[in-house]
Amino acid sequence: MLIAAGLMFALATRFPQYNLYITHHLVISIVFVIVGSVIGLLALYDFHKHQTTFHPHTPEKTRTVVDSGVFAYSRNPMYLALIITLLALAVYLQNYVCLIIIPLFIRYITKYQIIPEEEMLNKLFPNHYQAYCKKVRRWL
Repeated sequence: MLIAAGLMFALATRFPQYNLYITHHLVISIVFVIVGSVIGLLALYDFHKHQTTFHPHTPEKTRTVVDSGVFAYSRNPMYLALIITLLALAVYLQNYVCLIIIPLFIRYITKYQIIPEEEMLNKLFPNHYQAYCKKVRRWL
């Protein structure tokens, strides 16, 4: 996410001709940051409540499939929170070239983080995880 944010700053600086004026851009950015933060914190709370790992690099330590709370609406609320935060940054920078980074971030995080996590969860909890996937979408 930090690399994506850095790229957004670089693009906004490099291509100022693509700046746009968004009324109340600071307020809108703050709202997106708050929404993203709340979603992320609720996801962490749900992991804590179920006493399972939230660390993205150790999915094999997962104790259970968390399917309640914000996970009842999205299988990846923490990544969704990061995307909302990147959207907040794009609005704050007021440069529509920055929006290019968001689908690139989604593609990267899906390929290199989400799919490996899903494969591990499917291996650890095949019946429960498959049922969960049928009930809840990856993003929203």
